[in-house]
Amino acid sequence: MSRGRRLGLALGLALVVGGLAVAVAPGLGSGIRPNAAILTGVGIVALVLAGMAVRARLGTTDRRPTLPAVERAQSHATPGDGFDRQLAAMASPGRLNRARDRRKVRDRLEATAIAVLVRDGLVEDAARDALANGTWTDDPHAAAFFADEPDADVSLATQLRLSLSPEPTIKRRARHAIDALARRAGQR
Repeated sequence: MSRGRRLGLALGLALVVGGLAVAVAPGLGSGIRPNAAILTGVGIVALVLAGMAVRARLGTTDRRPTLPAVERAQSHATPGDGFDRQLAAMASPGRLNRARDRRKVRDRLEATAIAVLVRDGLVEDAARDALANGTWTDDPHAAAFFADEPDADVSLATQLRLSLSPEPTIKRRARHAIDALARRAGQR
């Protein structure tokens, strides 16, 4: 608090205490005879003090609290994002580790396929045989993903048409296998 404010506070408190004392005991104020000069002086001082208070208020800037920045939504991994990246990597040209990426995707899908087929009532060895023979689904592309001889049942015309497709064969087969497993598991 500034020196002027302290002085004004002390003067104001003294005047309030004096006024209360005169209000409680009116005889204390009987010797004071205000004349026009005293009243004018008190009025001028009150106006000057009021003007100073107004000036001080107008001189300050409006200080609003600074709010913190709004948090951005955090992105969380969606289940299957890692597998989607593996699937995209295994089919991307120029990748040095494509064979390893294909093996990872194939192993992961094979484990899922065996789990789905076992859940449907097959024993694990029978499920592996169904995958190798391509008898686990009616979709030839899905069957070809796990089959030992993938192009045995596909006609030459279909093979030619698919070779002109921009989607790599391994990726198309994996996508079909995923869809067939989802249908079989009752997810789609």
